[in-house]
Amino acid sequence: MTVGTIDLPARLLRRSQRLMDATRGVHESLDTRIIGAEPFRDREHYARLLEMQYHFHRDVDALYTMALPLPSALNLPTRRRFAWVRQDMLDLGHALPVCEHPAVFGDAPIAPATGIGWLWVVEGSNLGAASLLKRAAALGLGPSFGARHLAGHLDSRGAYWKAFTTAIDALVLDDVGERQMMDGARDAFAHVRVLADASFA
Repeated sequence: MTVGTIDLPARLLRRSQRLMDATRGVHESLDTRIIGAEPFRDREHYARLLEMQYHFHRDVDALYTMALPLPSALNLPTRRRFAWVRQDMLDLGHALPVCEHPAVFGDAPIAPATGIGWLWVVEGSNLGAASLLKRAAALGLGPSFGARHLAGHLDSRGAYWKAFTTAIDALVLDDVGERQMMDGARDAFAHVRVLADASFA
């Protein structure tokens, strides 16, 4: 693992850095797929992005109210964006998608580390949504109409992300938990890729 000109063993990197390294390939592949679909060409193309977001945020919505070993100060329930995506679709006059599969996270118990791996991906997408919100503005969309789910939280995006990753870095996990978190993050990106392929087909 290279940091500047110094090679460091993965075990010496912060967990958040290891998550980035473990998901880099699938993350870049997903970004390329979405960019190639030109979701901000017009509102119809943007609606396909909303469809993808609708399915994804529906799938992860339950994570925000699960008992996970993260600080209450993160206020995870207030970070849910599924309702915002729903309203964005209604703003644009689109019917809500029909979901043919059960939500990924529902009533079935999951390993907490797996859930946190997925949350890391979801919250990271909010950090990157700042640039998407600017693109949406060119379509006449914004935090109060059509692009609510891309808006920042009451806290600044950067400050919240730092608090979130600090909390993840501070978790005490055994080897099984570490693998579950890394696998959860990779699975989350892979899941969004499947949704993107379906929405932009």
